[in-house]
Amino acid sequence: MLTIRPSRETMGIVFGLTAALMWSSFLIASRVGAVDGLLPIDMMVLRFGIAGLLLAPVLILSRRRKTHPALTLRHALFLALTAGPIFVWLNVGGFQFAPLAHGAVIQPATVALAGMGLAALLLGEVLTRRQVFGAVLLLVGIVAIAGPSVFVMNTEILIGDAMFVGAGLFWVGYTLLLKRWQISGLRAAAAVSVLSAIVVLPVAPFVGVAERLGHLTWGELFFHATAHGLFNGVGAIVAFGMAVERLGAARASLVPAIIPATTLIIGLPITGERPTALEFTGAAVACIGLIIALAQRD
Repeated sequence: MLTIRPSRETMGIVFGLTAALMWSSFLIASRVGAVDGLLPIDMMVLRFGIAGLLLAPVLILSRRRKTHPALTLRHALFLALTAGPIFVWLNVGGFQFAPLAHGAVIQPATVALAGMGLAALLLGEVLTRRQVFGAVLLLVGIVAIAGPSVFVMNTEILIGDAMFVGAGLFWVGYTLLLKRWQISGLRAAAAVSVLSAIVVLPVAPFVGVAERLGHLTWGELFFHATAHGLFNGVGAIVAFGMAVERLGAARASLVPAIIPATTLIIGLPITGERPTALEFTGAAVACIGLIIALAQRD
């Protein structure tokens, strides 16, 4: 019997797309939750509670096996500071004020722009003309999306957009720490999730988390728990790691570039939000800019 085995590269693409879809589901769930009355603390409990429980064995095993480079408590604390509750509050909290199209584009665009800028300033890397062109397109896309809110002084949307920018900057700090300390994404996620769960879960009974989650149907609760805790907290990290192994870091770095597109394609029918023509054009331009800015050769 003839069996066809997918190539290593094909599997890398599959894992990359899986990671992008999982991250997109988190952004969509954040917007849906905000519209349905959930607060950032509710979604933090789901994310860190589930991810912390699932990833705790990873943290325990890495400590027992004395994995090198070592993941010290200082490392874990700084990683949790950049990718823990503050980051998630900015990330999901922005959807309390701004629509899905804004969060889906502004966060990855901020990560790309800030990452390129810091690489040039701190690491002395010379930006190529391709990267500069991609950065210009990113800025044009962001202005098209967020600009009208400035002109009409829509304070709520501007607050949401500012939170998305803040979330992007925190994520850049997290990735720089990972690069500096050479810590794997899975071990770092385990440290962030466990420490964040220790901080967030004891607060939950005093701020009405159980009451708000209790108003969700079982289907809605499953959707949020899966998107926040399982997909974003664990699955996307594992899938992205598998993509890096098979495609290399350079080509795998294109995965975040498709998140705006996958988020908008899947999320807009779910949320029922219709971007304006200018927002849609800005999202398309920003997606192209992301791909151009991040495209590299191994």
